[in-house]
Amino acid sequence: MTNVIILGPPGSGKGTQSKILVEKESFFQISTGDLLRKTVESGSEEGSKIQRIMENGELVPDEKVIEMILSEMATNNSKKFIFDGFPRNIAQAKALDNAFKEKSMILDFVILLEVKLDFLENRIKSRIAESDPNNVRKDDNLETLNKRLSVYQKITYPIIDFYEKKNKLVRIDGMDSIECVTEKIIQIIN
Repeated sequence: MTNVIILGPPGSGKGTQSKILVEKESFFQISTGDLLRKTVESGSEEGSKIQRIMENGELVPDEKVIEMILSEMATNNSKKFIFDGFPRNIAQAKALDNAFKEKSMILDFVILLEVKLDFLENRIKSRIAESDPNNVRKDDNLETLNKRLSVYQKITYPIIDFYEKKNKLVRIDGMDSIECVTEKIIQIIN
């Protein structure tokens, strides 16, 4: 079974590509963002804490994210996974590596969607403009994007080297059309 991580800065299309691969290639998507939003929407005290962290453009503590991811993997252990938004740092990457080893699973590909900063800003503006005003993600604004990009460059970017050294990393131009990016990913994983 093929297991894939999709990396890229906020707004690069990780979620879009993950959802397409779920439909076309029968992956089970594990999205950190979706898991965190689900916790926020639960109305719990933990959800409120996570909401404040996300609205400030910061990262939720590793222990919590790892716990959520490992729980999803355990619940769906017979499926092929696509990880969207995880791992975000070296500690999470190592925790995922250990989880794969413990389950005798293999991480096949780490796909990096490379995009330029100004492109991301325009993409977020479009996503906001196209969203239902009653259903706009609270983290969809330029101030939060800039904070998230700063965090990405400082904390997440080093895992690119981590996976490159493991010969797992494949770079794709994330500025291509959605269809073109999807086609490239499908060629890689098949």
